[in-house]
Amino acid sequence: MKFYLCCLIILFSFSAHSQTNNIYIDFSSGISLPTGEYRNQNLDEGSFAEIGGNLTLNVSWLVKAPFGIRISAIGNMNPVDVSSLGWYKVEADPFLQDVNIRSDPFMAYSITGGVFYEKRLLDKLNILGGVNAGVMRVNTPYQLYKPQYFLYGPEYFEITSAIDYAFSYQLSMELEYKIRNSWSLILHTSYHHAVANFTFWTANEVRIDKKPISYFLGNLGFRLKL
Repeated sequence: MKFYLCCLIILFSFSAHSQTNNIYIDFSSGISLPTGEYRNQNLDEGSFAEIGGNLTLNVSWLVKAPFGIRISAIGNMNPVDVSSLGWYKVEADPFLQDVNIRSDPFMAYSITGGVFYEKRLLDKLNILGGVNAGVMRVNTPYQLYKPQYFLYGPEYFEITSAIDYAFSYQLSMELEYKIRNSWSLILHTSYHHAVANFTFWTANEVRIDKKPISYFLGNLGFRLKL
């Protein structure tokens, strides 16, 4: 919510200097498709992330056509594939007979800024491409394990959530279909990447897990022009 408020404040600042439809406000939502090690099903390197969803707010200013600047605020969620995670846990531990896992999703919140290029394709159809950089806050999921061992073992154990703020970049592209001069429908696609370092404390050591976070977004939404 703080990200969206910051963008709206900047929007009002821009709108005070421009009343020529050069300010764009985009609201969109859709799917989040994890990729790379973020999706990989590997106990040492993967995160077992599944397809999730997102909410995206973009505030853009067409400074001098066809170039402009943009601020993006995104909230992204990806569940964990607990079935596959449990299967790999059992395969890796010869004393583990079965395990039930409850897991929260991965949550990522990012705010970035950058530049874009806009080109008209047809009378009512525009394409926009851009690159952004900024910061991403990533929350790892809280997980509760209830294992079943052949002999003896704990009744349950948990992995607490960790948070890191990491440098993030995104590459985006949008198709805009103009309905009226003041608003349009948009198809938004973008790729996002960050590398987070999560710190975990145990009784004997402090462990830092390095986790790449990367995903594609595919959204539908609308654009207001001021």
